[in-house]
Amino acid sequence: MIIALTALFFVVAVLMMIIILIQPGSGGGLGFLGGGSQSAFGTQTGNVMTKLTTVLAALFFITAFTLGYLNARTSRVDTKEIQQMQEAAEQLPAEEAGEAGFGEEIGVDISETNE
Repeated sequence: MIIALTALFFVVAVLMMIIILIQPGSGGGLGFLGGGSQSAFGTQTGNVMTKLTTVLAALFFITAFTLGYLNARTSRVDTKEIQQMQEAAEQLPAEEAGEAGFGEEIGVDISETNE
């Protein structure tokens, strides 16, 4: 589900960039595509583009918040699991200080200096 939402998020973002770039600028033409006076989508271009941009922006925000929520839910660890791990760690036998000191477990002698 997260992969499908991520793909939808990507498609919506790309479509929104394209739609925003071809919207008429302040000069009345197609802003990105040369500024022609005739519209590629008819006389109601402003209304269609504005509505399409609004729908894509709403989809963008909905998918962004949904992906954020799902990511936060999947990365959170339950407190019960943490308590079980702590109890298991407390039940492990404690190692004695002289049994496994620093450097002894891999056979390194650190008591003498190299001359």
